[in-house]
Amino acid sequence: MNLEREIIIDVGKTGMGKTQLVKRLLATQQRVLVMDSVFLEHTGILFHDMRELIDHVKHYKTFRVRIDDTRDFPMLCAVAMAARKCWLVIEEAQRVLPDSRHDLPTEFTDLIYRGRHTAVNVVVIAQRASTVHIAARSQWTRLISFNQSESADCNWIEGQVGRKLELHRLPQFHYYEATLDGKCDARVLDMPPKRGKIQDIKEAHDANPQPIEEHAQ
Repeated sequence: MNLEREIIIDVGKTGMGKTQLVKRLLATQQRVLVMDSVFLEHTGILFHDMRELIDHVKHYKTFRVRIDDTRDFPMLCAVAMAARKCWLVIEEAQRVLPDSRHDLPTEFTDLIYRGRHTAVNVVVIAQRASTVHIAARSQWTRLISFNQSESADCNWIEGQVGRKLELHRLPQFHYYEATLDGKCDARVLDMPPKRGKIQDIKEAHDANPQPIEEHAQ
């Protein structure tokens, strides 16, 4: 598939593997912003001041940054749109985005509907599909589902892929992945042996950020 950008919806019960899949997906990406409000599972520099995060993104060509305060989420979306050609990850989205009865933050709506012009990829991670705002999940380019058991979640996913799936029977690390070309494949996340602590990985990434080179005058 040749897409200008991706909107990935990644859902599943706790411990099924959805976050591990995203971490593997983003391992080779160089420009990543994460809204990591709960478990702080993702790598990258954690900022508590958005002004410092903005300065960092402006200064470095490659970056992997995180925030944990959901009040800063609209500004994080604006930073992603301004940075262009990057990935925005929303972990535990049900804690960050309002439900479908309420409006999304304007900055996030801009990303969903106009982010392709700036090549901003969006990854929405949630425990249940039905808790993700309909305006966000309806725009998916890749739909990933680990184990789901609630009928509202299963029915929506099955309606999107056009076939019956036994999502409640999926064991840990097993998932379905649907794409816009009509494919819906069963997959298994092959987990590598445990290595060092996540902090070691973070330090290895953050030790060598690449500053943006100034343009010749």
